[in-house]
Amino acid sequence: MPDWSYHTFFKPILFRMKPERSRDFTLQMMNTLARFPYGDKIISFFGHMQPPAQLERNLAGIRFPSPVGISGALDPHLKGTTAYSNLGFGFIEVGPISIRSRTLGEPIERDTEEETLWYQHLHANLGLDEALIKLQQIKRTVPIGIGIKGETEEELLHLSEKLDEYADFLIVDLKAASYIEKIRNTTAKPVFLKVTHNDLEENKFTGQEIDGFLIREGIKENNGIELGRSEMPYLKTSIRHLKNLGKPIIASGGVHEPSEAMELFRSGASLIQLHSGFVFSGPGLPKRINERYLYENETKNSQNTPGWLPFFLMGLGVFLAGIIALIIGLTHVLLSYDEAFLGMKSEEIMAFNHHLFHFMSHDRICLAGVMISAGFMFMQLSYHGIRKGVHWARKAFVIAAAIGFLNFFYFLGFGYFDKLHLLYYLIIFPFFLFGLYRSRNIKIGSSGMNLHNSISWRKSQLGQSMFVVSGVCLLSAGIVISIIGMNGVFVPEDLMYFSLSPEQITAFNEKLIPFIAHDRAGFGGALISEGFLLLTIALWGYREGASWIWWTLAIGGLPGFLTGVGTHFMIGYNNHFHLSPAYLLFVFYIVGLIYSYSYLCENKENLNSSTSFEAEKV
Repeated sequence: MPDWSYHTFFKPILFRMKPERSRDFTLQMMNTLARFPYGDKIISFFGHMQPPAQLERNLAGIRFPSPVGISGALDPHLKGTTAYSNLGFGFIEVGPISIRSRTLGEPIERDTEEETLWYQHLHANLGLDEALIKLQQIKRTVPIGIGIKGETEEELLHLSEKLDEYADFLIVDLKAASYIEKIRNTTAKPVFLKVTHNDLEENKFTGQEIDGFLIREGIKENNGIELGRSEMPYLKTSIRHLKNLGKPIIASGGVHEPSEAMELFRSGASLIQLHSGFVFSGPGLPKRINERYLYENETKNSQNTPGWLPFFLMGLGVFLAGIIALIIGLTHVLLSYDEAFLGMKSEEIMAFNHHLFHFMSHDRICLAGVMISAGFMFMQLSYHGIRKGVHWARKAFVIAAAIGFLNFFYFLGFGYFDKLHLLYYLIIFPFFLFGLYRSRNIKIGSSGMNLHNSISWRKSQLGQSMFVVSGVCLLSAGIVISIIGMNGVFVPEDLMYFSLSPEQITAFNEKLIPFIAHDRAGFGGALISEGFLLLTIALWGYREGASWIWWTLAIGGLPGFLTGVGTHFMIGYNNHFHLSPAYLLFVFYIVGLIYSYSYLCENKENLNSSTSFEAEKV
């Protein structure tokens, strides 16, 4: 559930439900998907949220893959714990766990306008026995901190002993501080002391043998606890009180956008935890924070990444081959070896049925448009992405190119060996292999400059979703066309256009349908490759100020659309039902460009904000 789907499709529905129901439903669905075979791979594919290795840190003897965690109070029933590790979180809090279960007496209240949540208390949990069952099912890929809450010394020690094997660190509240030494005798795990904003004035935590602090989210309001952005001043004050003690500090709550996370880190927080921000800003928030943190702290490298140039030349080869194919499709259509395979000249096919000949040119022109679009996208990914060491750009390039190369083997099914395609592959394939080898050391993860949940960011969610849908549509269309090419070859509208049956075509030339089927399947395969390029660029490349992404999508989409739709009108094949998917796709494309422009191409506000933050750090 990345931000583009959360804000565009799911959030409007979920926020019509009661808070508890929408929370439990969402977390349960995410957890169910994560537990499916390859479910974590599906989540990773759509979100691409894995934290960069540069964000890794060691605190209290624990390796945290990212400084962003999730509050245990958000998931008291442990419904989504397995899924969290796939969303870019570097650690997960569980609990607090008590001997007996605790529930909320009053329902959670959600204020969408103010972006606040109200809880009667933050101690709801399943109880020890039920929690142990849930913890046994969790696939631990990031550190887990478990809060324990007992009324007596015996309860605390029992909780510590039972939960020790599932925890990377334990969290106890201030009331249990006097028992910390005895708790340490039951576990070798680090122990963090949980404090609230009200505890800091009394300084009861000083002198305790602890490994770190966790500042619990929430402000006491209306006989309960209110969570939201209003916590930020309290969190920063609490951090200032604690940082002189020289212990790691986890600041929980308050963060709804990357700028607020950066404020807490600059104030002295070692790690942060999300709660209300995860609800209102969406599951993409940890990724955005990770990217901004890397953006502010990465060492700028002016050197180009090895391997980008061979990849760029491969993309250029695809682009030029598309132009050559377009010229052929608009003029001769059939080359000499095509005619040799068919055993007849182009003029003979024209004389038999000129619509059939134009239909053959239509397939080749459409293929040419797809090749031009894909070649341009390959070049853009190489120059603007791979050259700068962007891992997702290399991943998208390699997979899309690999899919494209597999198209060559369509000749096995149709008995038609395309010599020009063989030459084309022999030229570009070595560039692909050399680029693949030279760029093998690109590190996972990308930085991003986004700071705020601005209007342009909110609009971009719709724009991004339109491009994701477009990518899925192209992929689906490519698969369908390939299947048609390998089976029936023609759809009813095709047969209506040239007023022939497959039997009549076969009677005229038995090799003609296999020849057309080869072209159709090849066009479908190329469309799959282009669809994958569009989909992955839309899924993985959206970052504020990345204007090259917008231009890649804007220019890269035009050749495919112009040839795909234009050639139908050029040859008189203007069946609007047949073209309706292309019309709808064009609408998605235009809406995507309009709603993405300000976020991808205008970044003056964030550049100014970045400058002021750097000045503050100095």
